[in-house]
Amino acid sequence: MTIYSLRDYGEMIADRERFEAYRKAIVKAVRPDDVVLEIGCGPGVFALLACQAGARKVYAIESEEIVHFARELAVANGLVDRIEFIQGDSRKMELPERANVIVSDLRGSLPFFGGAIESMQDARKRFLATGGQLIPRRDTLKAAVIEAPDFYSKLVSPWLNSSPEFDLSLSLPLLLNGSYSNHFKAEQLLTAPQTWAVLDYSARAEECASADLSFTITRTGTAHGVCLWFETELIDGIGYSSQPNSRNTVYGQALLPWLEGVLVQQGQKISVKLGTNLVGEEYVWRWETKICGDANGADRHFQQSTFQGMNFTPQALRRRAADFVPALSEEGRADRWLLEAMDGKASLEQMARAAAQQFPKIFPRWEDALRRAADLAAQFSR
Repeated sequence: MTIYSLRDYGEMIADRERFEAYRKAIVKAVRPDDVVLEIGCGPGVFALLACQAGARKVYAIESEEIVHFARELAVANGLVDRIEFIQGDSRKMELPERANVIVSDLRGSLPFFGGAIESMQDARKRFLATGGQLIPRRDTLKAAVIEAPDFYSKLVSPWLNSSPEFDLSLSLPLLLNGSYSNHFKAEQLLTAPQTWAVLDYSARAEECASADLSFTITRTGTAHGVCLWFETELIDGIGYSSQPNSRNTVYGQALLPWLEGVLVQQGQKISVKLGTNLVGEEYVWRWETKICGDANGADRHFQQSTFQGMNFTPQALRRRAADFVPALSEEGRADRWLLEAMDGKASLEQMARAAAQQFPKIFPRWEDALRRAADLAAQFSR
């Protein structure tokens, strides 16, 4: 789960290309007396814009506590009577009416981010009125081979250069089977960008994607991996891109690094099999790279995935198998006991003191049990 700070939301608002595109799209889409739904509203600024555009009613849904601050902003701007703020997961909610416009920005550096696509598709099916509009309408995913010496060096140097008396290089395969976010420059690209996926939210955007890509190197350099970004169409004629350039977007770009930097020449061919799948609430990326003839004339072949970088033990993998028969640990039994004690009759302190007596190894002090009970209550109580 990603929890943004108020500073993070401020950076989103300060991203002028993003913010102005959303503002223009909302103004164009929302008509007087419309109902608008915003999913993942954060501080509720898009909800305020929807009211300003003429919305009769705005439902602003947010899973985190910042939704309460969003309500305060609406009060300060005299719009709280037209916005209903709801804390929770939109996939688990019902609304009293359908929306003419649904607005969201649930992306990370890419739209493949947690349950974002599922949430948008669920909202389209259950909440969007006939003839209504989704903002965004479509995201196009781009990829290019990139030269990123500074970022790559910063990534691997601690494991190669920090402790000369020890060999820490065993960590590199784990490290380089990861996905990273950064801000890159357009001049770092070594190939022309290629489209590798299109997410059409107005139809049915898939939660997974794959593509076979063929790149041609445009200049000599050292290639360090594959750079990914998106271009969005919010509504007709209005959108923006998170592409590498001199202006740092709030999103940045994603990097799938190779196991080593490779010197490449102009005209050289590189093929990449790229794919991503949602597993639980996290995406697993895979990228297989074939480089035809490096500087020494040898072909290179990298097979990588973020699954390889997760460093699961055999025991941890076994616990995820379909035929695994689980039994609660002592800590699990303590959590179950606390949840069953939440019957609407006992206070957190009463539950915590009783839990500390029941599970002294888990909760040496009743205050330890109180912290755990408070966490569970924040997640599961009503």
